[in-house]
Amino acid sequence: MKLANASVPVSVVISSFEEGEQLAETVKSVLLGSYTPLEIIIVDDGSTDGSCERDWPLNVRLLRQQHAGIARARNAGAEIAHQPVLVFLDAHCTVERSWLLPLLRVLESEPEALVGPAVRDAREPRYIGCGAEIVDAVFTYRWCHVNGPGVREVGIVPGGCLAIRRECFVSGGGFGPFHEYGLEDVDLALRWWRAGRPLLGVAESQVGHRFRVNAPYKAEQQAWVENVLRTALRHLGGEQLQSCVLLCSHLPTFNAAIAAVLAEPWISAREQIVKAERRTIDSYIEHWAPRAYQRSL
Repeated sequence: MKLANASVPVSVVISSFEEGEQLAETVKSVLLGSYTPLEIIIVDDGSTDGSCERDWPLNVRLLRQQHAGIARARNAGAEIAHQPVLVFLDAHCTVERSWLLPLLRVLESEPEALVGPAVRDAREPRYIGCGAEIVDAVFTYRWCHVNGPGVREVGIVPGGCLAIRRECFVSGGGFGPFHEYGLEDVDLALRWWRAGRPLLGVAESQVGHRFRVNAPYKAEQQAWVENVLRTALRHLGGEQLQSCVLLCSHLPTFNAAIAAVLAEPWISAREQIVKAERRTIDSYIEHWAPRAYQRSL
């Protein structure tokens, strides 16, 4: 794979679990960009399909760990990163050649921001969104339409691709203790917004994402329910929390999930979030999830 001529002080962290050939395609697209990151860190999250067993270029580092899920894999990659900017990228993405510099320009002017590109469906390129908003009481989010170029405030910077200054990521606590897949990006966005930090979408940067109907691994419902309840207990209260728990209670894995989450130090985690708070969760919901809880009450 031929490298581009110019490099930038960025560590791209790609967590990978059973991604097959898509991992190599993702890395190739990053290396063929107009500007390439000084390092790419692949975190092999316990893959068994041989997808990480390649002769990678010199600026690609491979970190192996037992399977622990995307949040822990990304945190592990961030711990060994050397560059001042982190970009977390899914292992089934293809980036446009000019994707990286627009994100860096925004971080230069907004150093505490959490920043994401416009994302298009790799199979249906006409479908493209930039940032997202929460649409129901279990934190399902919907992509926002791209309304021309520019930088916009968003409610969620989806985790498929997000950029952040490393020092801010570390001081903000990184990704939370989420299992398997789901909600780690929602929790990060909620914490970021509540702490008074910007959530920004950059339409000038574009990334293709392969949205999959069937993942190459077995999805665990209990882990997803735990992640929903973990997010709710960290951020919600009153009728909003009641709505979330009620919806989850109809699922067969609810009892095991709620028992697991309640055994965690969620109260201290919630207190830390409140201590850093500059904007309330109620004001977040008013701005970015105004209909989510009305629908479920």
